[in-house]
Amino acid sequence: MRPSRPLVAVAAIAFAALALGGCASSSTKKDQQEARAAQQRELQPEAQINPTPPASPRRRAELHTDLAMGYYERLQMNVALQELAIAEKDDPTYPRIYSSYGLVYTMLGDAAKAQANFQKALSMAPNDSEIRHDWGAFLCTHGRPQESIAEFDFAVADPLYKSPEVALTNAGKCSEMIGNSGAAEAYFKRALSLKPSDASAAYNLALLKYKQGYYDEARSLMRIVMQTANPQPAALFLGHCIEQKQGDAQAEMSYVTQLRNRYPDSDEAKAINERCQ
Repeated sequence: MRPSRPLVAVAAIAFAALALGGCASSSTKKDQQEARAAQQRELQPEAQINPTPPASPRRRAELHTDLAMGYYERLQMNVALQELAIAEKDDPTYPRIYSSYGLVYTMLGDAAKAQANFQKALSMAPNDSEIRHDWGAFLCTHGRPQESIAEFDFAVADPLYKSPEVALTNAGKCSEMIGNSGAAEAYFKRALSLKPSDASAAYNLALLKYKQGYYDEARSLMRIVMQTANPQPAALFLGHCIEQKQGDAQAEMSYVTQLRNRYPDSDEAKAINERCQ
């Protein structure tokens, strides 16, 4: 069964956002707050009654890289590049500077620079699971999904990796891209076993079940998705299609109303009158 065009298109966009945002999980809010505080101390040393010893070059590079990823998350790419340039000046041997450059240049659409920076990071730290994950995301979204699976598996195998459910979900998406729906389903289920409330894994498994015609399972998974504060247009459109197939007009209208009210200009809202395939 083929899903309607909006389901396919938005699923791809959702993947790009998740995959490329994965690296941001390595920079916690605490790290970013600490980085900002460190910057303030550098700018206003006279305000310190008991000044602390200056941070090492590596620590300054880490702090500026964390700041860069904070700006990356807020889509302020120019500022992110400025912070990374400072980090590189502080300590050019810190590998995550270059994987972070890779993320930023990917978002800016410069695949050549992104790839060069990812490869530099990998040459410096071939066993860094965060870097391997983000490299896998780049591969999958740039026509090399088969190669990406091993990168996600590497990250998941690291017991210290912070977000295995993200890597598993991405591995599932890339497996589906190469036509391996069985592996995709297994990855999504593993992600949910680690984090039962994970909306991304639940959405992608629901979409897979919808394509396969298992509407009851898809509907059950949508309950997890709809527990999020702001379900995305793709999720609301999928929910509407599932309920249409189930013949539940009231539930279908609930999804339609939310989609039109929250995202009136979205592609999904504009396609709402097309019959789901």
